[in-house]
This record gives sequence, C-alpha cells and structure tokens, in this order.
Amino acid sequence: MESTSTTEAGLEPIEAPRSLAEDAAERIRERILAGGYRQGEHLVESKIAQQLKISRGPVREAFKLLRAEGLVEEEPRRGTFVVRLESSDVLEVYQLRAAIEGRAARLLAASRDPEALAELRMLVDRIDEAVRAGDSAEVTRADLAFHEALCRLSGNSRLLEVFTRYIAVLRALLRLDERVYSSADEIALQHRPLLEAIESGDADRAAAELEEHCIQAGDLIAAYIGSLPDR
Repeated sequence: MESTSTTEAGLEPIEAPRSLAEDAAERIRERILAGGYRQGEHLVESKIAQQLKISRGPVREAFKLLRAEGLVEEEPRRGTFVVRLESSDVLEVYQLRAAIEGRAARLLAASRDPEALAELRMLVDRIDEAVRAGDSAEVTRADLAFHEALCRLSGNSRLLEVFTRYIAVLRALLRLDERVYSSADEIALQHRPLLEAIESGDADRAAAELEEHCIQAGDLIAAYIGSLPDR
C-alpha cells in the first residue's frame, strides 16, 4: 500500500474561478455605489459589454445578480435602470451586520475556542500586513475575511447564512472605506480591539465592541453615499 506524502496530504482544493457574470456584476456594483451611475440611469447591455470587452450574455447575467441585490431594476420593454442604495439602505445593512456580528462575537467570547481565536488573530495580522504594504485591495479582502470568519466560527450556521447573503454588497461598500477613513492605518487599528474583546472572554464587551464597530462604519458610509450628486 502506497503511503501519502506530506506534500500531497497538505494540498488544498482549487477554488473554482469566478464567472464573467460575477466579475461584470462587481464592476457595475462598484460604480453604482461610488456614484459613477446616476440614480435612474439606463444601463445599456451592449454598451457595458463593449466597455468590459465581453459578450452581452455575461452582462445580462450580471444584471440578474444586481437585481437580486436591489441595485438595479428591470422595466418591461424599457430595460434595466440603476436603483442605487440610499443612505437609509446602507444604515439598514450595517444595523443587520451589527446584530449578527454582535451575536457571533458573544458566542466566540463565551466559547474561547483556541482554534477559532488563532484564526481570528491570523486574519487581524493579515489586515495589518496589507496596510503596511499599502495594498488597499488586500485590506478590503482581509477585512471582509475577518468579519466572515466571526460568523463562520461562531458555530451558528444561520448567522453565517445571513452574512453570506450580503457579501457582494458588503465587499463593494468596504471598498469605500478609503473614501471615508483618513488612512488605512485607521482601518487596521479598529480590528485589534475587536479581537482583544473576544479573547477576553467577556461576552457583553465583545458584543458591544462589534456592534459599535458596525454602526460607526455604517454611519460613515451612509453619510458618503448621501453626499453623492443626483440622489
């Protein structure tokens, strides 16, 4: 019987690449949230396909994804139009985050699972490293990974399910951080206290820290969204 080498045993499965439709949806989503499209603007499938240098099929599928998120709407015989999140929508998303991440932090602080805490420490270190490297895209990825891990490691699959439903919108909103925070260092400094609160084992403190973090971020981004023209 052949033995499995250490190298072979340590291989991780390859993640399936994202589809063109998902990539197109992300580009359009970011532009909507950054104010690049006016509220009510008609999105022309052929024009966007030409700009992205892809066929119209993936753009059509991207529109379906964005409709599910409430960022665009389709009007019969007229086409697809930008809805764009209002400040109130952003506040609601972040209030939901506060509720589910606060509960996740409470569960993690109560359990003090060593493996869960080690993963969270690694993710906070990853945020710090990305800030030091000046890699804003990686800061966003690491930030989202930290908050996703909170819900995943809490042991409550329903919390993760709700969080995952909003990942696409959250990813785009998190990319606005560089517009609402004075520096990337400020983003990094916010996460270490969150981790310390969870590591302390004080469930009330951990929940309060996460809730406050989400609410403050929501207030800043909602204010930015509200300041965009043609609201």
